[in-house]
Amino acid sequence: MSKKKNTLQDLDDFLKQQAASLVTPETLTDTVEPNPVAKEAEVQPLQQPFEEKVSDGFQRSVAADDPMSRKKLYDFIIESLEAQKNSSPEDKMLINTALYLKGGTNWKNVIREYWRER
Repeated sequence: MSKKKNTLQDLDDFLKQQAASLVTPETLTDTVEPNPVAKEAEVQPLQQPFEEKVSDGFQRSVAADDPMSRKKLYDFIIESLEAQKNSSPEDKMLINTALYLKGGTNWKNVIREYWRER
């Protein structure tokens, strides 16, 4: 009877031999350098990204059934777009939409007054 070959083992041995002949691996201790940025990150507490902070704040406000949560959201949208240096037409449209939602039945006067002040 012939001996049954393990082709996967043979292939694995062949690939290891080829990899060793192509590149000699360096030891990790030779290539690792201390990273001062990583050390600073370890000292400082992890901070939540800005978007997550805002999202968490609005979710808590809505969860607490805060009747002013929508108005706070509209004000936040308007203030954040005003703070940008270059305003695009899309930004102005978003401001107008937030003012419309915030203004209710008096939305025309709210939008008119907003842009008069700007």
